[in-house]
Amino acid sequence: MNGLGRHSRQLIRACWSQPLRRQGSLPISAVQRCQYSSSVSNGAAADINIETIRAEMLARRPQVHLDIISPLNSNHLITALSEFLPEECYENQLTSDGELYDCIPFDHKKRPIPAGHHLVYFPLQRRGSDLCPDGTDPYHGPRDTPFTRRMWAGGSIRGFGQLSLGEGKALCLERIVDVNVRGSAGAEKIFVEVLREYVNLGAGENFGEKYGLDVITLELQGKPPDHYYTTMHRPQDPREYELKGITERRTLVFMREPSDEEKRTNLEQKQRIVKAPTNPDYSVTLTPTPTLLFHYSALTYNAHRIHLDRSYCREVEGHRDLLVHGPLSLTLMLSVLQSQLETKELEIIDNIDYRHLAPLYVGQPMRVCVKLQKSRAGGNEQSDAANRIEEGRRRWDLWVENQDGSLCVKGTAETAKPKLE
Repeated sequence: MNGLGRHSRQLIRACWSQPLRRQGSLPISAVQRCQYSSSVSNGAAADINIETIRAEMLARRPQVHLDIISPLNSNHLITALSEFLPEECYENQLTSDGELYDCIPFDHKKRPIPAGHHLVYFPLQRRGSDLCPDGTDPYHGPRDTPFTRRMWAGGSIRGFGQLSLGEGKALCLERIVDVNVRGSAGAEKIFVEVLREYVNLGAGENFGEKYGLDVITLELQGKPPDHYYTTMHRPQDPREYELKGITERRTLVFMREPSDEEKRTNLEQKQRIVKAPTNPDYSVTLTPTPTLLFHYSALTYNAHRIHLDRSYCREVEGHRDLLVHGPLSLTLMLSVLQSQLETKELEIIDNIDYRHLAPLYVGQPMRVCVKLQKSRAGGNEQSDAANRIEEGRRRWDLWVENQDGSLCVKGTAETAKPKLE
């Protein structure tokens, strides 16, 4: 990633120039946002004005979150995963003695945050009473519609390695960038694309005190970002810091609550089996437990009930059991890929694109797979090796299978080595 876009830079400049306030209650309550008119039947097709929904969601003001990028959260995540993954999946995050950190490591050494670990930072700053009934953030969902069920459909991440641990405060800018509807009348699904951009702001308390960056959410007060840019009064322009970081896109899908008949069908029918088109070079099989799901929910400050409440899963949403988090599946894929990198040559994960195809359930074995793609130039081992030396990049196929061997998550990732001058 070469840096943030123009719109993002303008919003970050506002952080230097205008008062900020901590996130609190919203003008429209979360319950109002998640409710819909009683005249709309779950089972019947309703007139959905997607342009109205889209315009309202795209007009929502961005959210700016700050966090302290201490190694603590990352270490807690490693601890949670260490019972499910072999050591080679996280050995580069161990102490020099080969042990997991058992306390906050005060070594103050700047190092890149492990791929996927940014997901356990920048937690949602919202009271429980402000959440939707299913425990999700009302910011992402369509208001006053029957689309109350939320699932994580996929996404992409760019710029791994450009957000550092042990470098003090960091910022996450989040906004909705696209909304569209798919499906026939009565069976529509609303897909919401969320853009999140993460940057380090600098190390040490002096930086934070200098710029007053000690709050959570930017209050735009209904004025465009350009207004704040013209009134910037800080002594230095943040562009001088050449802000770089991680760019993440998340695709969330919102659906109607299923009818009782649909719930029964979902609970009784077997999932269609779709096999991966190839065999992996390396794989790890694990069985997610309720404890793992709880730990991941706690680390991400995620109260979504489909990961925590079995009765809710079955009786309200028609799932057979607790669902594995979409970002947890992503974290597991990145961790397994990490084990295959040439760390002595400083190879790192650079980017990933992924898509969720089917749910993964607690208590059921899942297999995380990785396979190195062959070079398209010639398609043989020799040309592949030559391509790696010339470009210093490799491309991988990643996927997750359920206990029946059916494809549930798939993606591609690129790894990179530093260029030799």
